[in-house]
Amino acid sequence: MTADRLRQIHDVTDNFFFWQGLRWIPMGVGLLGCAAVSLPGLPIPAAIRAWIVFALFAVAVWLSTSVLGRYYAHQFGRVRGDSSRHVLRTRIKWLIAYPLIIVAMLVDARLGPPIIVSSLAFAIAIEAYRQSTGGGRRHYIIAVFGLVVFSILPLLDVVPAGKSSLAALVGLIGLIYIVGGILDHRELVRVLAPVQEEQHVTPV
Repeated sequence: MTADRLRQIHDVTDNFFFWQGLRWIPMGVGLLGCAAVSLPGLPIPAAIRAWIVFALFAVAVWLSTSVLGRYYAHQFGRVRGDSSRHVLRTRIKWLIAYPLIIVAMLVDARLGPPIIVSSLAFAIAIEAYRQSTGGGRRHYIIAVFGLVVFSILPLLDVVPAGKSSLAALVGLIGLIYIVGGILDHRELVRVLAPVQEEQHVTPV
């Protein structure tokens, strides 16, 4: 086994939960559903919309944690994480990344700047997520690029700026969850695939 392969296995097992890509797919479907029911032209009362969103995410959380959690435990076993190794990442996530996204969405909703600030905040958060959970997974670099492009679309009159852009952005994030989840799972299977031992043939 090469040193590079060992490093990859270490990076994945050290961040095992975050590489279980199938877990993100139900959340992505929930975000797409949330974006769909948030469309302004949809003739659904606000109260019913809220219940639809709640039901979508309740099912998504159940599938992601209970159903797919058991699947990964059965397929790959259980990895006991050491939270002390990721104290800095946890602090940055709760004290910087999540507040940054919330503030950016409030700026878009209240101030309506000429670009979609929330899209840039998600782009920064996704790249920080990729780097802090073992690197690799270059499909997230494409997602970051797409979010940066999406952020300037109001300047080209492709999508509206401000609050009206948030439903489309949530749908885009949902799509990233789904595609990223599928590719994360493929990468997990590739990295943790059994090592084929070389067969040494002894001449007679």
